[in-house]
Formats: sequence, C-alpha cells, structure tokens
Amino acid sequence: MKRPSRPFAVTRGRLPPYLRKPLAMTRQIPEESRERARLRSERWRHAHGIGPLRPAQRPWLAEGCSRSPYYRRRAKARQEAALAETFERAESFAMALARDLERCALAHAVMARELRAAFVS
Repeated sequence: MKRPSRPFAVTRGRLPPYLRKPLAMTRQIPEESRERARLRSERWRHAHGIGPLRPAQRPWLAEGCSRSPYYRRRAKARQEAALAETFERAESFAMALARDLERCALAHAVMARELRAAFVS
C-alpha cells in the first residue's frame, strides 16, 4: 500500500493500516474488556455530571435465602396485609350499617307509637 505524504491528513481520526496494531495483539480477555467498559462508563457519567452509582442492595442475603423466594414472600406478605386491611374496612362498614339499622329501628318504633296514640285518641 502506498503511504500518503501526510499520514494523518485524510484518515478522519482512524490510524492508517500501516500504523495499526495487528488484531492478535489488541485482543483482550473478557475481564479486561469489562473493566475498560466500566471505566469508560464512569468517565462518561462524570463528564455529564452524573454521580457515582450506589452499590446494589441485596436484602435477601440478610434473610439467608435466595432472591426469588425473598420477593415471593414479600409479595405474599403485602397481599395478606392488603386483604387484612380490606376485611378491617368491611368490618367497620358492617358495624356502621348495624348502628344505622338500630337507629332506624328506634325511629320506626317511636313513629309507630306516636301513630297508634294519634289513632286511639
């Protein structure tokens, strides 16, 4: 391949082939690749004013179980709490209804007594 007189003039940021390293020399093991990607991501986040990532919280380890059972138990507990709350609400509605029925029965008894007294006299 013919070398240009000005080596970096027209390459648009890429190195010409005679200056590039052979592919076998630039191969990376997956760990190196992941680390480079992590550092690149960290630099990008810093450049764009984004703070560092918080480490992941793993509460299932504190309970000594796997992740799936942890979330399953949590969902079951949440569902049972919602059901208990619904029953509490239904119980309070039933008590209010019974109280209102007692008031209506009392008012009905008073009206019946007054009507009987009005027709008897």
